[in-house]
Amino acid sequence: MELILDRFFEDPNQSYFLFGPRGTGKSTIIHLRHPNALLIDLLQPEVVRSYMAYPERLREVIIAAKPTTVIIDEVQKVPSLLSVVHSLIEKNSVSNLF
Repeated sequence: MELILDRFFEDPNQSYFLFGPRGTGKSTIIHLRHPNALLIDLLQPEVVRSYMAYPERLREVIIAAKPTTVIIDEVQKVPSLLSVVHSLIEKNSVSNLF
C-alpha cells in the first residue's frame, strides 16, 4: 500500500490542506506519514462540540503540547477553526499543520 501512496502523493513538507473524495485514503496517508502528530479528530462529536464552542482552544492545545505536526481531520465540520489555523501558520506556532 505504501508504494502506491508514494507514487501518487508527494508531501510538500509544509502546512497544507488535503482534499479528495470520500474513501480515497486521505486520512490513512496522513496518519502513515505523520504517526507522531497531534491529531484533532473532528469525527468525534464531543471534539466537534468542544471546538465549536471555543475555537481558540486549538491554540491553547498546541501551545501546551508543543507538537511539530498537527493534523485536523475533517476541519470542514468546524469552519471557525480555519481562522485559528491561519493565525497559527502566520505566527509559525507549529511547523506543519494539516
